Amino acid sequence: MDHPAKRTFGYMVRVAWKGEIHQKFFSDKRCGDRLAALDAAIQWRDRTEQEIGKPRTERMVFGKPGGANPAVGVSRRRENHTEYYEATWLNPEGRVQRTRFSIAKHGERKALRLAMAARQRNERIRYRTPRE
Repeated sequence: MDHPAKRTFGYMVRVAWKGEIHQKFFSDKRCGDRLAALDAAIQWRDRTEQEIGKPRTERMVFGKPGGANPAVGVSRRRENHTEYYEATWLNPEGRVQRTRFSIAKHGERKALRLAMAARQRNERIRYRTPRE
């Protein structure tokens, strides 16, 4: 987080897990320099994740889906009197992709199953494909 107008330079670390957010700012000046602040931020992140029981991974880790969504990356939507389940994921290049399954065409249960299967299939492809 570099904000020259506010003379703020450093790293903001946020660790979210099971509905709680832990955050701390590491100032370049207070830590000595930019690399020392980064090192302190990483150490704090790792220590905090261990304390709260969050698994250490570079991947985004989600808890339970929120609201009326049945699964992470799958949501029930309505647009112009059309209801559908939409699956959303990131492709191997990190771009958002989505597909929809009509409830009128497939029925409630099948549309949900198809959306969840599409999400899982594309997430597997993403994590098996190395970034260049």
